[in-house]
Amino acid sequence: MQNKKNTKILSNAFKVFESTSKNVKAYQRFLQINKISPQTILKNKDFSSIPIMEKSNYLLAFKPLELVPFSKFPPMISASSGSSGKPYYWPRGSKQEERGARFHRTILKDIFKIGKKNTLIIICFSMGNWIAGTFTLSSLREVANDKDLNISIITPGIDRNDVIHTLKNLAGNFDKVIMFGYPPFLMDIVLEAREMKINFKKLDTHFVFAGENFSEKWRDLIFKYAGITNKKNKSISIYGTADAGAIGHENPFTVLVRELTLMNKDFRQELLGNISFTPTIVSYYPEDTYFETINNELVFTSDSGIPLIRYNIKDHGMLLSSENVFSLMKKHKLSKYITKDIKKWNNPIIVLKGRNDVSVTFYGLNIYPENIKAGLESNEIFHLITGKYIITTEPTNNHREQKLKIAIELKPDISISEEINKKVTNEIVKNFIELNTEYRKLFNSISEKAIPEITLVKNGSEQFIIKKAKHKWVQTK
Repeated sequence: MQNKKNTKILSNAFKVFESTSKNVKAYQRFLQINKISPQTILKNKDFSSIPIMEKSNYLLAFKPLELVPFSKFPPMISASSGSSGKPYYWPRGSKQEERGARFHRTILKDIFKIGKKNTLIIICFSMGNWIAGTFTLSSLREVANDKDLNISIITPGIDRNDVIHTLKNLAGNFDKVIMFGYPPFLMDIVLEAREMKINFKKLDTHFVFAGENFSEKWRDLIFKYAGITNKKNKSISIYGTADAGAIGHENPFTVLVRELTLMNKDFRQELLGNISFTPTIVSYYPEDTYFETINNELVFTSDSGIPLIRYNIKDHGMLLSSENVFSLMKKHKLSKYITKDIKKWNNPIIVLKGRNDVSVTFYGLNIYPENIKAGLESNEIFHLITGKYIITTEPTNNHREQKLKIAIELKPDISISEEINKKVTNEIVKNFIELNTEYRKLFNSISEKAIPEITLVKNGSEQFIIKKAKHKWVQTK
């Protein structure tokens, strides 16, 4: 049965290749440049011989109209966030939004189980050029047509005042509230709403996060600040991109897997290998997006607004079958967690291990955002800071060495002090040493020179206000 399913999934990928090679001028030229005959590929069923696409060799190498089928743009266009460079404009059509509706329907009906309850959805993604806000809105408008659901949608976007007013003046009229947003922004909202005595527990609040990895401790913290004691099936993280729209999302099984990797070191090691943070783990829909891994990078094929065949998105990661994960759970004596409810979530899994282009390089080693966040979530300091920071590396005055600098935002009622600075520095260094093997070696080698220079910044400073799709954690000089 599994082989038949895999054959069908690969067959769908071949159909995308066949239609794109017929209808997209840029792809026809791309194949010619790489001396590839579509007929030979289809005859031999040799998908692995299709050349790899990247932004540089495909998207930026041809004119935009040459990249879309029949040289005609679909109805909608969004921009990538530009977190790894200049924003790129991605078209999308009704096919992508129909997938998005199926995707969001699963979250609302099968995970959050909202049923017929009167539910307010607050979209806190940017409603400008970026994909998250407009794509989420169009997907949920389709879901709102379901007769067995009762949802209403409001779109304050990333205007903090509008979100707070919505929670204060509107949300109380509904049985449930679901907030969609970028994790650091939703944390800002929860902290501000807490000061205003808004009762998230009474609102029966659920969260849908997207745009960034976070730890299980961070998930616990946002529920703690919101006063919500039972977090089961109340938050889900989405993996989506401007390139292909919604790709994957957490479910009760993937959240459990993350929790088990923190409980059982042997299970974590065998499942994830050597990694200095807990990665995003999501299930995905292979009939919509066909994934491969090449040199530990994710490569996918999808019939998107710009059809993408073996496109390297530059995300580091791995692919797992649910069967493989269940097998490892049994091996490590974790079978008691494989309940009937968990077993039904059997889609394949993506483990996202981050990107090299959103880490900072210090003495030749990569320091990832998750390494820093772990320190900022420490019990010693999390009540003092918001969790937002900006990291950069600069040469010292003699240009012979590097200095790692981190600016960190304080909570609204906290003042800058040397004592807090020392606490924050100690927690960050302690977690670097514990989580990042290469940093530990560096610290043992150069000692104090490896200690970052911490600058505390008052809450609400310009550099920490989220104005677009995402906060820029890494600053380049």
